[in-house]
Amino acid sequence: MTSEEVHVSDQQALVIELMQALESGAHGEELRRFFHEDVEQVEYPSLVDPRVGRRRLDGMIAASVLGAGMLAFQRYDVSRWIENENTVVCQAEWHAELAKDAGALRRGQRLHTYSVLIFTFHDEKIIRQEAYDCYEPFSEAP
Repeated sequence: MTSEEVHVSDQQALVIELMQALESGAHGEELRRFFHEDVEQVEYPSLVDPRVGRRRLDGMIAASVLGAGMLAFQRYDVSRWIENENTVVCQAEWHAELAKDAGALRRGQRLHTYSVLIFTFHDEKIIRQEAYDCYEPFSEAP
């Protein structure tokens, strides 16, 4: 997916760039440029974690470093965009495969979510990122 394929706003283009960076394995300081220094990430309860998770920028960067190499691949397929002033909402499917064992999950297992992602912008950067991830039941490891 590229922002050149269709006309998108600058905010949508930044979200697309973020997704492409994540798909290519970017992590740590490489991701900082997308986010406002006061960003908050909120992950609502899911099959992976039944609690609401919140992180600030340094926590997001640290979590991305911890997770580096955890996935053999990941891909975002966005099916819908909704934008209003400083907020972009996208409906997407996320596909991934584990490169390492993670708790009860095993290397080679495929993950698939149906997600609604909400990005709020301030000063042309993401200041709030919210994720509602609905996981399909986990597949058996190969």
